[in-house]
Amino acid sequence: MNLEFMFGSKKQVALVTGASRGIGRACALELARLGARVVVNYRQSEEQAYGVVEEIKKMGSEAVAIQADVAQKTECQKLVTEAIKQYQKIDILVNNAALHGEQEITELDDALWQKLITNNLESIYWLSVFVGLKMREAGSGVIVNLSSIAADFPRPANIIYATTKGAIRTLTRGLAVALAPQVRVNAVSPGRIETDMSPMSDEVKRQMVQESNLRKRIGQPEDIAKIVAFLASDESDWINGQTIRVDGGSSVLAKV
Repeated sequence: MNLEFMFGSKKQVALVTGASRGIGRACALELARLGARVVVNYRQSEEQAYGVVEEIKKMGSEAVAIQADVAQKTECQKLVTEAIKQYQKIDILVNNAALHGEQEITELDDALWQKLITNNLESIYWLSVFVGLKMREAGSGVIVNLSSIAADFPRPANIIYATTKGAIRTLTRGLAVALAPQVRVNAVSPGRIETDMSPMSDEVKRQMVQESNLRKRIGQPEDIAKIVAFLASDESDWINGQTIRVDGGSSVLAKV
């Protein structure tokens, strides 16, 4: 399987949201490593975003950083317009940007609900519509959305977050139908992943996470990025409207 040939030879362009750190950063670097030109979207972390761009350029690939708050419809449109102005097209869209928020059910308020819905769900809808229609006009394209295992195993304090991640799966199927046959849309559902936003410095916590999956290790952003790259490639052409769990087998043990 030669993914580099898939991305590099066609000079494909990938737009990755929330790409300044964590899973988004890993996806941007992996797609660039495989030959794609990458649009690194960020909301606030400008220094980190430009750091990702520099890493990509050192690989010999092309990249540009574009600031946009994808929780806002107008910002989504601006991001797409600027990305196309830079590279004339978008072949791959990775909807990664998201926020996490926790409150007990007795404390839930409209503000948290609206914040997570707009950031985690509406952003994916609008970007997928704006980019997906252009992909359909061009005759091809791939969208990969980031869901979460939290949708399968919600905890009392993360009901809203889990709801948004579950809705992403339904949205993924709907978009796959609406944009077919030219555009494929799939989702990845990560398990517990160690990132700067979710550090596992406590040894007791690390041990617990390791024991909660079949691989007996802690998942890394690169584990997710590799599957995202596969779904973005022609090697996964027969996969559409699906959500792929990437959790080291923790969902089998149901200890997440």
